[in-house]
Amino acid sequence: MQTIDIEANTMEAATSMDDMQVAPEKKGRKPNHSLSHTLQRKETLIGWLYISPMVIGLLVFTAIPFIMSLIAMFYDWDGIHGLFESAFVGGKWFQSIFDTHGMNSEMYWKAMGNTLIFAIQLPICLVIGFFLAIAMNRDMKGVQVFRVIYYIPGVMSVVAVSIVWRNIFKEDGTINQLLFNMGVKEGIGWLTENAGVAFTVNLLLVWKGVGYSTLMFIAGLQSVSPDQIEAAKIDGANSWVILMKITLPALYPTIFYLFVTGLIGALQMFNEPYILLGGYGTGNNGMTAVSFVYRCKDAGNYGLASVGAWVLAFFIFIVTAIQMYFDRKRED
Repeated sequence: MQTIDIEANTMEAATSMDDMQVAPEKKGRKPNHSLSHTLQRKETLIGWLYISPMVIGLLVFTAIPFIMSLIAMFYDWDGIHGLFESAFVGGKWFQSIFDTHGMNSEMYWKAMGNTLIFAIQLPICLVIGFFLAIAMNRDMKGVQVFRVIYYIPGVMSVVAVSIVWRNIFKEDGTINQLLFNMGVKEGIGWLTENAGVAFTVNLLLVWKGVGYSTLMFIAGLQSVSPDQIEAAKIDGANSWVILMKITLPALYPTIFYLFVTGLIGALQMFNEPYILLGGYGTGNNGMTAVSFVYRCKDAGNYGLASVGAWVLAFFIFIVTAIQMYFDRKRED
């Protein structure tokens, strides 16, 4: 009996010792768990601090103006007084643009037409850039210099370039002086007549944009497999077949990217025609859709400016959606 009692006491003592050892371990896990949560919260806070300037900028300069412009479309807001202190006009500004007898309808749709006319430069840039890229995608001496030369106009100041071009194409500018010396008695209104403005603005945009298109096509040509071209030549394919069946399909992603981004940029054009013509042009023949928005804003009509901006945004969305739809159908 004494032996049994001794063994029982020994087992109880051992059990109590095990509990004493386990207890500190269980108690010690809580601080580790709490510490990990503290570190995680600290990392989260530091992350938010890093991105806070961008978040604040997005809210202040994008999200809040975005919402205010949606509301301003229905108010006669002058931008000085409070938005909700202004008179509620309902769909007045929409009628002003979309009604054929609206007071701003003719001006806005003329601006949209000018915008589309100035977008003619986009396919021209793509075609010229494509053939320049093919010509310069060769291992020949000095090709890097030519690539830099063609890209220089794209990084030059829009203001400086537009002022230089205005001095060249104005009524008594360099071009008309050369034409006069060649026997042309009457100068051409490059910056006054509708055809002259369309030609001059598109020429300026081609000159500035072809370098970027060229470099993008040169980068895209690196994805064309030399083995495929060599195999096609062995099979008897000429240069035209190689271009249409191998080169262009390989460049489709580059072409699609340049066309989509270029068209979006062209529809938002403002700087070049405004600086080149020193304003909106004769009879508003240099006014674009964005110029219309600025003109309404300068006149203190923020409601009409908001409508013009949203109509343009909706038009850009529709055009981009159509492009994406056909691209997806092509992939399918």
